[in-house]
Amino acid sequence: MFVEEVAKIIVKQKFKESHFDVQSFSEAFNKAHSILVLMPEDEDDFRCSIDVLSFLEELKKDITIITNDFRVSILPINFRGKSIGYEIKDINKLKLPSRKMISKIEKKKYDAVIDLNRKEQLYYSYITVIARAGLRIGFTKNFADRIYNLQVLNDETNAKISYKNLLNCLKML
Repeated sequence: MFVEEVAKIIVKQKFKESHFDVQSFSEAFNKAHSILVLMPEDEDDFRCSIDVLSFLEELKKDITIITNDFRVSILPINFRGKSIGYEIKDINKLKLPSRKMISKIEKKKYDAVIDLNRKEQLYYSYITVIARAGLRIGFTKNFADRIYNLQVLNDETNAKISYKNLLNCLKML
């Protein structure tokens, strides 16, 4: 419990460094070439979110996917080469990304980040902020107003509905 509280403080500090520019979301999304996609931790959510990846591929976006290393093999084969699987050594003592993982994220410039986690995941929240993308999309949850400049309503009982809402939102952009 103490470790999680310390991690929250560190993530909140990163939020303070982060700011949002005034922009047109549809223009920002359409111009976004490189998108970092953070796959959900939850198994059911993971399966339901694959449609979002397919939609981004249809738009010919250059996507990089971050997920647990054991889930890379569950991704459809065309997405496996675009993924970064993280393992236990990529998580520090505070359950945040290790320096090595941060370095991997900071090597590439991302135009947008899409966090597909419906529940608060400090690991992914931290990655969202350090990616320094102009457009950050995620579901409404704790700290969402500090992390994402575009939030999608989360149906907490039905994952399929939540991801369908996100997909519809992306299609409208």
